[in-house]
Amino acid sequence: MKTILRYIGENEEKEMSLFAYMNNKEDGGNDKQRDRMKKILRIAMENELTGRQRECINMRFYSGMKACEIADKLNIKTATVYKHIRKGIAAMKHCAIYL
Repeated sequence: MKTILRYIGENEEKEMSLFAYMNNKEDGGNDKQRDRMKKILRIAMENELTGRQRECINMRFYSGMKACEIADKLNIKTATVYKHIRKGIAAMKHCAIYL
């Protein structure tokens, strides 16, 4: 599932995936926006997500683990990992609209 963000720059409105936005190096002038987005996402992860959602998202997107590996490590079902990730992304996406 791709999380799509819409953000409004100085002269344009763009849509791109959340992680493409965070890693986009083509737009040199967007460093401030990218840093702001990372800060918002970090705050959202700390305050809006449950502990299990935070664990699953960190393992999946920051450690690069597969869902089945996360399930084995946390001793839960793979479907539950997907559920935690889906709900966690939805919570963070809700916070991202306040850019």
